[in-house]
Amino acid sequence: MINFFLSGFLLLVTSTSFAASCCGGGFAFPALILGDDKAQVTTSLSHGQVTDDVLPNGKWMRRKDQNQSETFKIEGATLISDSLQAGFSIPVIYRKVEAESSTGLGDISTGLGYEFLPELGYSKWKPKGWGFLQLTLPTSPSIYDASNNFATDSRGRGFFTAGSGLVFTKTFNAWDAHASAELHKSFARQFTSASAGGDIEAIPGWGHSATLGFGWSKGALRLGNSLSMLNEDAIEIKGAQTSTGYLQKNMTWSFVANYMLSMESTLTASYSDQTLFGSPENSSLSKTVTLSYQQRWQR
Repeated sequence: MINFFLSGFLLLVTSTSFAASCCGGGFAFPALILGDDKAQVTTSLSHGQVTDDVLPNGKWMRRKDQNQSETFKIEGATLISDSLQAGFSIPVIYRKVEAESSTGLGDISTGLGYEFLPELGYSKWKPKGWGFLQLTLPTSPSIYDASNNFATDSRGRGFFTAGSGLVFTKTFNAWDAHASAELHKSFARQFTSASAGGDIEAIPGWGHSATLGFGWSKGALRLGNSLSMLNEDAIEIKGAQTSTGYLQKNMTWSFVANYMLSMESTLTASYSDQTLFGSPENSSLSKTVTLSYQQRWQR
């Protein structure tokens, strides 16, 4: 039963943890099946509030412009074979700063997962393990080609991003633990930027993220929390405007409550906060509340 909880838990935690608040950025963690199911679909609605900006030198600045966002997301995964699976994520994002707002598609992602460490028999310490490949597509405007005054139409990073990583889970009676890590690379693109006064080339680098968490279950209820970190290389700008950019890093703490309605469906509520831990740099920090429903189809 705990494996069913973990599937929705990791999906919510990583979706909120690895997204940059300012412009919908970050790495899109894949929708993975972590239980004994053949397919799953998750719908979620989140509300986020950017509360602080942290400059490249580490100086904190309190936000006073009511920078808010709401994201409706559909994510799904299905088995291709006993060990191989494929998944997708489609977000629709509403952003509002002061009186300016915009709604539209975010960056779509798709990926493959492979269970390389299955649970074939009882082991006190051996975890279950998955590897994954993920591709994020720039299907929405980014900060580089935004046209609104407050860039509310910026809903993505603007780059093709490819990544790979590992996920491990383990249950200990009523307790469970999970860990994940990934490495991704974004690729340079040309933009026509009104704010830069012409054509520019944005050249991103590598990024990596990791999550560690645990939870406790009793009957149909599970409570869990996790801590995630994200690092992104500086983005160099060439053309009408030039910049060497700055490293971005932040950490996210998340608390999640799952309630299993049946063996095939789960309700989840989560709260994520980027202002509590770590030493962030060059980041807009947010607090986010998310509600989700997951439907699964057993093998």
